[in-house]
Amino acid sequence: KTMKSRYMELYDLNRDLLNGYKIRCNNHTELLGNLKAVNQAIQRAGRLRVGKPKNQVITACRDAIRSNNINTLFRIMRVGTASS
Repeated sequence: KTMKSRYMELYDLNRDLLNGYKIRCNNHTELLGNLKAVNQAIQRAGRLRVGKPKNQVITACRDAIRSNNINTLFRIMRVGTASS
């Protein structure tokens, strides 16, 4: 009796661990896809410019992401500078 109940507890725990892993794996995959899309958008914004302005746009976009300022990121991609 006790062996069977312990096995069932272990089975339930293992199932919970696997479900948690699947959730984390799916979240990680989704994150990688979103990061790839953001990076492609930044590269596209940079390709609209040449030389120093290109590097400035890419750096400003990455700084905006680092500071979690999405509105500034969109403005930089559209206009090429953070100032309005």
